[in-house]
Amino acid sequence: MLSDIEILALTLLPGMTGGSVRTLVESGVGIGEIIAADPLDLASVGLRRSAREAVGELPRLVEDAGRQYARAAALGARIILYRDDAYPTLLRQIYAPPTVLYGLGTFEECDTEGVAIVGTRGATLYGRLCTERYATACALNGITVVSGLARGIDTFAHQAALDAGGRTIAVVASGIDEIQPAYGARLAEKIAATAGAVISEYPFGVRALRAFFPQRNRIVSGMTRGTLVVESDLKGGAMITAGFALDQNREVFAVPGAINIPASRGTNLLIRTDRARLTQTPEDMLDAMGYELRPPIQPDSNEPPPTDLTAFESSLMDVIDGEPRHIDDICERLGLSTSDALVQLLHLEFRGLVRQLAGKLFVRT
Repeated sequence: MLSDIEILALTLLPGMTGGSVRTLVESGVGIGEIIAADPLDLASVGLRRSAREAVGELPRLVEDAGRQYARAAALGARIILYRDDAYPTLLRQIYAPPTVLYGLGTFEECDTEGVAIVGTRGATLYGRLCTERYATACALNGITVVSGLARGIDTFAHQAALDAGGRTIAVVASGIDEIQPAYGARLAEKIAATAGAVISEYPFGVRALRAFFPQRNRIVSGMTRGTLVVESDLKGGAMITAGFALDQNREVFAVPGAINIPASRGTNLLIRTDRARLTQTPEDMLDAMGYELRPPIQPDSNEPPPTDLTAFESSLMDVIDGEPRHIDDICERLGLSTSDALVQLLHLEFRGLVRQLAGKLFVRT
């Protein structure tokens, strides 16, 4: 029988597939038997030529695997094998699940039924606001948000979940000690240190390669009950993730967008071709997935403002709605000076009724 270190060593063989590793594990053979095996016998259990030719390197790879475990211990990380109880239940059910996961942070039972929120790196303001709304709703309902830690929609989803006091898991396409760029590494540290985990199928010390990202995406969709695509052009990682989710028989939702915005062409196509269900609110998505909601999730932006506002504040709230408005537009509509408007808007922001965005834009919360 193969030990954990020996199994990890097998995954380090060049060209080794997860299916071949699991076949060898289930056969009950030892590492010496694999090294001495006839190449034809190894081919019969699915080992590729590159892996068959490298089995003589297994003693050295066992040492490398031992160093991987030592590295995990030094970082406070975990190495989770496919056969371990801690391995994500839903991920185990997909085609070609990773044999090993390297994880940093905490893992909880609720993580087994999370929601993936993905989208373009070049997110619009609309995409950011939608992402934050859905991620916040998931967090407030105890649902773990899973994404890929990329710039744009992924990052907004992770950060919004954290800001709402929820859990989030980042799946990366490199070793968890080689996350790039720097802002991604900082966010990963925050996730692992507060409420969530960072995971990868790639060993410590491995830098991200272009080919790794699609493989990362199958994990994002595979460990969740459903995938939400917020914004995406016709091609991109989010569309790949949606395709994996469909192949894995998981729910796919998409946020509709303007027909003249490239960042919405992919999501609109998913909806038009019935590959994704249209969602307009977090409530409709979570309800369709069978989650029991904890009302209220978030006030509707069209609800009337509180009755204890001054006339000045009420006039501001009448102008500011779900669409971000620039301070100059607000002042022009109400005939106010910029200084007077900013003072009142600051009061409303302190009360949590409006939010200031970059570029002196304001929107209702």
